[in-house]
Amino acid sequence: MTGTVTTTASATRAAAPDSATVAVTALGEGSSAARARERARNRAATVRTAIEATAEVTIETVDHRVTNSAAAFEPETDAAFRAVEEFHVRCEPAAVATVVVEATDGGGGVDHVQFALTDATRADLQEEAMTAAVDRARQKADRLAAAEGLAVGSAQTITTQPARPGSEPVDDAWESDPAVHPAPISVTERVEVAYELVAAEATRQSGDDSGKD
Repeated sequence: MTGTVTTTASATRAAAPDSATVAVTALGEGSSAARARERARNRAATVRTAIEATAEVTIETVDHRVTNSAAAFEPETDAAFRAVEEFHVRCEPAAVATVVVEATDGGGGVDHVQFALTDATRADLQEEAMTAAVDRARQKADRLAAAEGLAVGSAQTITTQPARPGSEPVDDAWESDPAVHPAPISVTERVEVAYELVAAEATRQSGDDSGKD
């Protein structure tokens, strides 16, 4: 073995979001905390029923909270208590507009909409990006070896590295206006590969031998 050469490379693959989460809130006000909670719960039930009747969704309640106006520095309401029930509606991106309309028409509010990739889609993109990154690392190693009159043998080590900050597309979900078609989401993989360096003649000889019976 003549030595080794180490190269780094990255690759990005993208796909349209195939998952969306709509954060919906239902408010209830009253002269007591119990009354405010009841009204928030009833409004949330109304909104959930309306959404489930028009789209295939999964709904999960994520927060309940009650605010005492007397204890607030700048009360948001004249009522003594305000209750909020927040739930997340998970659906396909194509159903987001319907969910938003049903939520607001039913008396709820929409805090934000988040588009993302499902775990399966993200895993596929990661595998594709990883394969492409390793291929690029090999090509770089081939060029470096050829400049020294050598050739590249087998890979000795392969390690993944985090993408350099600010140099790669965002690899995450983001908030978006449901009226706008969500942009593709990118997944980037970066690798460092150490290859064996061999004499160029050895590589050619190996290629010649492979064609013999």
